[in-house]
Amino acid sequence: MAISKAQFEAGSLSSCFKQGEWDPGLYGEYKRKLNEAEEIATTEAMLDHGLSLTRQFARGLSPFSPRSFSTSAPPKKLQRREPKGVAYYTNEEGKTSVLPPKMSSWYNMYVAHPQINSAKFHRRFRARFRMPYQSYEDLCDLVIEHVDEYFARWTPGKTDAVGNPCAPIELLVLTALRYLGRGWTFDDLSENTAISEEVIRLFFHQFIKFGAEVLFEKHVIEPRTASDLENHSHEYLVAGFPGAIGSMDATHISCERVSWKERQSHLSHKLPYTARSFNLTVNHRRRILSTTTGHPARWNDKTLITFDDFAMDLKEGKILGDHVFELYEKDGEDSVKKVTYRGAWLLVDNGYHSWAITIPPMKITTKRSQIRFSQWLESMRKDVECTFGILKGRWRILKTGIRIRGLEEVDRIWKTCCALHNWLLEVDGLDKSWNSGVPSEWQGDLGKHDDCDVRYIPRPIRRLLSPQQRRNYDTSGMGIGGDMMKEQNHEVVPNIVERVSHSNGEMVVRKMSMQQFRSKLVEHFDIAFKKRELSWPSRTGLIPRDI
Repeated sequence: MAISKAQFEAGSLSSCFKQGEWDPGLYGEYKRKLNEAEEIATTEAMLDHGLSLTRQFARGLSPFSPRSFSTSAPPKKLQRREPKGVAYYTNEEGKTSVLPPKMSSWYNMYVAHPQINSAKFHRRFRARFRMPYQSYEDLCDLVIEHVDEYFARWTPGKTDAVGNPCAPIELLVLTALRYLGRGWTFDDLSENTAISEEVIRLFFHQFIKFGAEVLFEKHVIEPRTASDLENHSHEYLVAGFPGAIGSMDATHISCERVSWKERQSHLSHKLPYTARSFNLTVNHRRRILSTTTGHPARWNDKTLITFDDFAMDLKEGKILGDHVFELYEKDGEDSVKKVTYRGAWLLVDNGYHSWAITIPPMKITTKRSQIRFSQWLESMRKDVECTFGILKGRWRILKTGIRIRGLEEVDRIWKTCCALHNWLLEVDGLDKSWNSGVPSEWQGDLGKHDDCDVRYIPRPIRRLLSPQQRRNYDTSGMGIGGDMMKEQNHEVVPNIVERVSHSNGEMVVRKMSMQQFRSKLVEHFDIAFKKRELSWPSRTGLIPRDI
């Protein structure tokens, strides 16, 4: 065991024995010498340290730097880690290096050398990324325009800590579109772009935030005034539903990573998985007018609509209070008049509240006018169901399920997809009013339609003309049985005299009951049908085939 310098100078404990016996006096002398030696050693150490600090001051070094207390051993040589990468390649000299993103196949095909003059390239690009190439370039320009606010980490020309350039933002936008459009994983995207999975994940979270805030506000615009409504209510006016502005319904989006405390509320009796519900309002051209944020799948339509700001503002008269429309009403036996109404309303199913702004079809009725109205409304209301199908077909992540944690992230993905959906409608020219329609003037003997008539008359019009026989059209050439002829004769259409007068007052839709306002709509629809003023809205004006 090593002894200190002070112990060596003071002696040892063996000097405290006298003739083989312990001597307290000698031990006291030993302790005194030991204390004096330790004091001397401490003083010498302090003097040596002070001399060292003086030398450091003379060399311009701080006495409090880590080097002041370092040992005399030389510092270790810094070793740089081997470069990391997703993929590697071998150059002409036979040296293996990390493959940069700008040498990936995606960058070469879609950014560096796109085949702009090839129609096949444009078809494939849209199928793979869900939008035309020109729209993709516009989206990249919009992302770069907001790069400081959302994508500062990927500013063009910026490098990381070791001098490597950041991932190209054009390539990252492609990864976001492919993730939304085909439901890929971040690992799949990393394999095709030579960008790390973590970088793609971080960019995607910023992209959906950008989509939910910038793209959504730009392309999903709620109609607030009567001038805004003119572009959305035209098709409903042609079809015999004045004052209607759109259809409303809710849909479920599967969420795979719901936390345990939220899991129970996101399970519905209709679904075997956790999901998020969104209440959507669209016009007849499938353009999204409004949508709610996500809510638990267990909530029904009556609960969801109370969290829909657009529907509640319409009910409370905060929006579209200046919109005016007219409905036919009978004025005696042989004349009609027009009554002015103020407000707007939506086509819904029977799951919503009995409000005047939400008109559903009738469940049980025996009146042909009510059957005709309900079936026509059911056909018109399918536009919101078609929108759900288009959204989930185009943006496959909404169909296969969202695998990202966080309910807020799920809502951002939904809003981003809604914004891109409306953008593509504008790009394709499908957001313009359908000025043409298929008229419903054709009418033949029930059960004796020609084959060509059955093929080319739209299903909604055939249901409108013969509501009680919507499933019993006979194309065999034998006709229907005689026992059914009496029950299925056509309703007699009276001759309505064209004497139209306007009422003095205006009726406010939101202040009426649902039953009262719906009865007025049924009466108007019946009169318009007998006057042959109804048409099935069509974008091209051609008679669609029955499919």
